Amino acid sequence: MIANRYEPLEQVPAGAAVKARDLQTAQTVLLRPVTRLDERLRGLFHPCLVAIFDIVRDGPATYAACEFVQARSLRLIMGGQPFNGRRASEIVAEVADGVADLHARGICHGAITIDTVLLTAKGKSKLDLVHAKESTEAADLDQLRALFASLLRPSGFGGQALELPDLASAESAALLAAKLRG
Repeated sequence: MIANRYEPLEQVPAGAAVKARDLQTAQTVLLRPVTRLDERLRGLFHPCLVAIFDIVRDGPATYAACEFVQARSLRLIMGGQPFNGRRASEIVAEVADGVADLHARGICHGAITIDTVLLTAKGKSKLDLVHAKESTEAADLDQLRALFASLLRPSGFGGQALELPDLASAESAALLAAKLRG
């Protein structure tokens, strides 16, 4: 039992993320060890953000009880190959929607990459909040632009240069999402 509330559903090494049953809600969660996490992320719900239901202590360890999502990181899905422009636009627009919601609440993410963006089994994008760190809105926008470019031209891809939409003029995550949707 973890924090007198979560029953592990699998055996994992100490310090690793563990799938668990929340005995108060009967919900399956992913308990992820964290060292520092912005308390304002707790209870934030947006379809493009991995929800953090609670932050709990169990002895010396601290865990984020996160939404359990059947998903993989963009890095794993890409396997070094680019997405087509339309799909890259959809993915980044969804992430930008989530980031816009964070910004509206005065929170910045600071770690928007192909490793922190997940694609669900149904193809929806979700930004992992556990990796959030102190940042600025401008830095988040730069990271969204870089994410878009990396989806079209991953490292080592020597393909033809693609014409990117003008994302430089977007002054907010919401405007960036709108530009990507055309």
